[in-house]
Amino acid sequence: MVPRLSKVKNTNEGSYRTISTTLDLEPQDPQAQAAAPAPAVPEVHHEEEDQLALEQRLYEESLKVLDEGQVLTGVIVAKYQDELLVDIGGKSEGILPFRELSLAIEPKELKVGDTLEVMIHRIDDQDGQLYLSERRARALKTWEKVIEAHDNDEVIEATVTQVVKGGVLVDLGMRGFVPASQIRRQPVGNLDELVGKKLRLKVIDLDHKRHRVVLSQRQVLEEELNAKKQELLGTLQVGQIREGVVVRLAEFGAFVDLGGIDGLIHNSELSYARIKHPSEVVKIGDTVSVEVMKFDPEAKKVSLSLKHALPDPWVEHADKLWEGNKLVAQVVKVTPNYLLVEIVPGVLAMVPKGEFDASVQYSPGQEVEVTLLTINHGTRRITGSIQHVADVAPEELDQIPLEDGFGPIGTELQQTV
Repeated sequence: MVPRLSKVKNTNEGSYRTISTTLDLEPQDPQAQAAAPAPAVPEVHHEEEDQLALEQRLYEESLKVLDEGQVLTGVIVAKYQDELLVDIGGKSEGILPFRELSLAIEPKELKVGDTLEVMIHRIDDQDGQLYLSERRARALKTWEKVIEAHDNDEVIEATVTQVVKGGVLVDLGMRGFVPASQIRRQPVGNLDELVGKKLRLKVIDLDHKRHRVVLSQRQVLEEELNAKKQELLGTLQVGQIREGVVVRLAEFGAFVDLGGIDGLIHNSELSYARIKHPSEVVKIGDTVSVEVMKFDPEAKKVSLSLKHALPDPWVEHADKLWEGNKLVAQVVKVTPNYLLVEIVPGVLAMVPKGEFDASVQYSPGQEVEVTLLTINHGTRRITGSIQHVADVAPEELDQIPLEDGFGPIGTELQQTV
């Protein structure tokens, strides 16, 4: 038997190791061979296995290829004046400048040991130095969420960061644009007031190539308003007392938002007293308790009354409303056949021709002394006399026609929307 050595290349280590082998030149005795004990199997030590596993892991890590555009989770290992050093598992740490942090992260709050999700946005060709960006990684992740929100018609929240021409920019984790016309249902006066405030938005346009997104809060508000309208339409009934907010004033009345539907309070329903403009009673932003007088579900029109929720002047001033009583009244309307006067706030009386001196020139707003002649609580008609110059039977007083929608005396004709 002649010993011979041979070399086997270890491809992992790049070196050669010598292996001892033997060549059997003489035939072996089968019986002796059978009797010979089996060669002992060398014991494998756990220490050697651990060493091999470690070498294998280090070898696999050395094969990792880091490339621009990759998003990885790293650990802050050092913090400097204007940048961070982040370990992302490569051969060297990456540099993360503060300017590459998103607006949601405050640099002074970061500390060594914190983890960040970062993108490799540049690798130096000379020394292989890695330059990282947290905001770009966040934007990439956010873009995926924006697409999902658009596909599922979901509402997302974002903070206004800047006013630009035509609207505002918001921080979604990436930059988004909200046109001024899409911020509210009504025009926004000063956009600067919105900076720092959160908006509830829906995606209305996406530019996949440029990663640009256009959003709308107005769409969210209108959808919510329509949902409230449908709910309100199912429960609104004549005679109900509802709370609402005054949203607009017109010459003829005030509009009140009932929570999705606007109703009108005509001037005649704002107060028992006569008024010229709704601003004498209410102002925009007031919360009022109103009664539903009429409701058209198809036209979605609602007529409201505020005075029905107020004290009834006929009850409040009942101690003054008796025949023969003399009161200082205010002239409301002058006609050739009668004068209309307000004897107490909210209660009118008619002074027919013959009960005032036709030679005297009366004018609205003028104060006169009136004697109450007849009071009909059922029809709420009151007749009075300024100067008794003619005898008119009570039954004839009730037959005197009133012009321009006045009657019965003490109330005014209901006017509908």
